[in-house]
Amino acid sequence: MKRLLISFALALFATAAFAQAADRDVLVTPEGTIYTVESQYSSWWGSPAEATQLLGLSIQDGTTVTRTVVPESMTAGNHFSGALAYDSDTKTLFVLWIHSPNWMSSEILLATYHDGKWQPAVSIDSQSYHVRSNLRVGITRRVSQLQNDGSYSDVPALLLHAIWWDDSGSGQEARYALLTSDNGALATPETHSLREFLAPDDNKFNTVDPAFNPEILRHPAIVSSPMQSTVDVVFGDAKTNSIHQVTLHPIADMRIHIPGGIHGPVGGGGKPMTLAAPPSFNGDWKGPITVIEHGDRLVFANAGDTSLNYITYANNAWSAVKSIPIDNRFPAEAALAAVDRMLSAQ
Repeated sequence: MKRLLISFALALFATAAFAQAADRDVLVTPEGTIYTVESQYSSWWGSPAEATQLLGLSIQDGTTVTRTVVPESMTAGNHFSGALAYDSDTKTLFVLWIHSPNWMSSEILLATYHDGKWQPAVSIDSQSYHVRSNLRVGITRRVSQLQNDGSYSDVPALLLHAIWWDDSGSGQEARYALLTSDNGALATPETHSLREFLAPDDNKFNTVDPAFNPEILRHPAIVSSPMQSTVDVVFGDAKTNSIHQVTLHPIADMRIHIPGGIHGPVGGGGKPMTLAAPPSFNGDWKGPITVIEHGDRLVFANAGDTSLNYITYANNAWSAVKSIPIDNRFPAEAALAAVDRMLSAQ
């Protein structure tokens, strides 16, 4: 099944795939409303906020455009990396972002917007001396619930899945948070290191060239369908120079949570997919890296000023980095869509 970073049902792929290159995210609801969250200097909004950078939300309904500021993004510091998700049943918009009060720390915040009103933001992850980046969010609508006979059956439930890269004095890693919502009310988030869901033999160290650019490892991606009860994620491991794909399957017994143990991709025999990073990768990639997945094939893509650059993993091997020229007539979004079509046709 074709899967892409950012939910197809909740966002326009061509717009959203590279929206965060300008530190913005775009989402289109089933009703046709377009939400855009964007980090801007507070002076641009004419706001008296203490923040150096805040988050502005634009809402386009037909020809009418409404603009509002995410209230908690007006606090001191920088607010950036906004990510959107939407629940069509309750018509609630979820806005996640990173708040950095100073250069040594950051936190992840989540606010909801419904019927023209903001609910107070909650902190998802706020340990001191951790710098967070490359935030992504996905949504699923079912959970496996424990039945009286001991079996599990899928039932409706709104779940948010957030992933990001975390850098601290103890090292770097991809992290994950499970957030449950009941009519807009958020439960206490459950957070994990994504390495918790790997098998012990997935800790093999992979040697890379001295010029290897580890940036390709620092952009965890959600690559699942938004309407299922599981979420697939792809993430890098800077300790072992590895790239992993795991499937997270929330269950509901006493509470909704991710059970411990090894989590492999659906149909993969219960074992995560692990591969060595491309050892000679030295591309000068900057900004967001998009991940496309088709079965056991992966593409990592990055937009530069004049080209879309991408590298493919297929048939147990990495390709060389390839480039597609881009300009105003053929933008990065179109180039990425062409790469996706190429991969799906193989």
